[in-house]
Amino acid sequence: MKNINQILKEEYSIQELMEFVTRLSQYHRIQGSDGIEEAGEYIKETLMGRSGWNVELKKYSYSVQHGSFDPVVGWSVKGGELRLVKPREELLHTYKNSRTHIAAHSPGGVVEGEVVHVGNGTSIENYEKMNVSGKIVLAYGYGNIVYKNALMKGAMGVLIYRRSGTEDSVPYMGLFLTPEEAKEAKIPAVTVSRSTANKLIQLIERGEKPIVRISVDAKYRVEASIPVVTMKIGNLESEIHLTAHYCHPAGTVNDNVSGSAALMELALSFTRLIEKKILEEPDKHAIRFIWIPEYAGSLAYMLNEKPKAVFNINLDMIGERQELTGSTINFVKSPPKIYHPYEAITYYTFKRNLSLSEEIGSPRSALSYRFDLTPYQSGSDHDVYIQLWIPAIMILQWPDKYYHSDQDTIDKFDPTLAKIIAVAAGESAYKISRKEFEEEVKMYAKTYFHEYIANELQYTNMENLNERYRYLINVIGEKTLQVTEDEYIKALMEKAEKQEYVEEGEKYIYRGPIGNLSERAIYRAIGWKKYIEMEKTAEKTPIMSRIIGVMIPLYMRKPMSINELQRTILMEFGVKVEREVLEKAVEILIEAKILEKV
Repeated sequence: MKNINQILKEEYSIQELMEFVTRLSQYHRIQGSDGIEEAGEYIKETLMGRSGWNVELKKYSYSVQHGSFDPVVGWSVKGGELRLVKPREELLHTYKNSRTHIAAHSPGGVVEGEVVHVGNGTSIENYEKMNVSGKIVLAYGYGNIVYKNALMKGAMGVLIYRRSGTEDSVPYMGLFLTPEEAKEAKIPAVTVSRSTANKLIQLIERGEKPIVRISVDAKYRVEASIPVVTMKIGNLESEIHLTAHYCHPAGTVNDNVSGSAALMELALSFTRLIEKKILEEPDKHAIRFIWIPEYAGSLAYMLNEKPKAVFNINLDMIGERQELTGSTINFVKSPPKIYHPYEAITYYTFKRNLSLSEEIGSPRSALSYRFDLTPYQSGSDHDVYIQLWIPAIMILQWPDKYYHSDQDTIDKFDPTLAKIIAVAAGESAYKISRKEFEEEVKMYAKTYFHEYIANELQYTNMENLNERYRYLINVIGEKTLQVTEDEYIKALMEKAEKQEYVEEGEKYIYRGPIGNLSERAIYRAIGWKKYIEMEKTAEKTPIMSRIIGVMIPLYMRKPMSINELQRTILMEFGVKVEREVLEKAVEILIEAKILEKV
């Protein structure tokens, strides 16, 4: 049997990888922008020019809704800056030096005015404590909501900062305005570093009333396309998907030029190896490589093309220099009900590829990088697959102190690690795609059964440990036995006994779009006033947003009572949520006409 890992490592070129990273990061890849369309063309032309294999560029409209992803206005930006005018002249930030400085989808314009600091700009109460009309608001918080609040209160401009990350980094934030909202957007918005925010706050506290000038050279576009590039290996209906999103500002690398460029070189490596007859084409599942604008692209592609995807490996923020970014490589699993044993061989392949250090007094190798097996967490394109009930895992380096900022630069990128991760993804996908590796897939499925359950239990409250243990044995055991026989797992399942659960109370069903629900989708459905009330509740109960945005859209597509939802969340995630919290979440979504009583 061929050593797939060694074959891929020998073919995979770090020089080409660095070429792709350098070129791709030059495009200002904001959703709805001309830059992301240019980047999509670059990926397509590069793949076609070097392989010619089944490469397609699909274009969908940003002007229509795709699943839960709202329409986004077309946008183009050329430049901008922020200057302190009084009490002294000083250039604070420029788009030329920080492509993150202009908030994505900000309208153009030049304004000059006094800066007022409102603190948390998502809280409408903070705007009522002072007069911001005709002034420039300085605030922190989610960009879209800060902007909407400032606009409603008559501000002439917005400066947004972030309380996390490094002090001198200029954060990336997007307004993600719909075409209709863009018609009302009249004031420019830029982001500033925390050090700049503190400088302005100190001037305000000293009573000096700082005056700044915001200049933004940007305009809206009538039509913008969502460019999705795909490349397929193997002429089979069922597919393994390897995905990476390539959106975000020019100059930024780890999020997620890293995953996109690494995937480009992996796809080309496969085509060269197959052309040279070193590897055979898949004979069980085809492998499809997909480059997408985050969420918009994966939803548009999956809902329009309806491919028969059986498993997804999503690469998002890979190849970071851990000593600089402070990150860990997270292997993010599927939730139990959506688990597939293909996850097993993928996990052990990654762990083996990352184990390069010799152990003292042992022939084994130890992990050379920080690596963690992590229960399902949302935040990238694997969510789209999960919401479609297609098993998916994500490889993500997190936390990252330079995340979504102008300091996410190429010096934080480690091409050697990016190659290791890409090769591990390729080896996993290839072994799943070929019948000759079925015994290996089965062997790892048996072993991972225990590791998956143990990993989930460490995040479970002690009072629910035994009940959840029995639940996981049955759910993961049933999935494992679909691909392999194992008497020990069968015996465990018999001993655990499937628990009978009596459903009580009125039932509700989810009628909303496919995909995670964004905060924007909620407030557009229920109105701004009720949304603000919801936010106050969410501040006291942080899990509320995840219940509304992820769990209800995922699990309530079949009629379900609040009791059953409470138990589902407990069994699937190990978290006990108070009934009052769930009742409030259900009430909000009924108001939004996203849930309805059966």
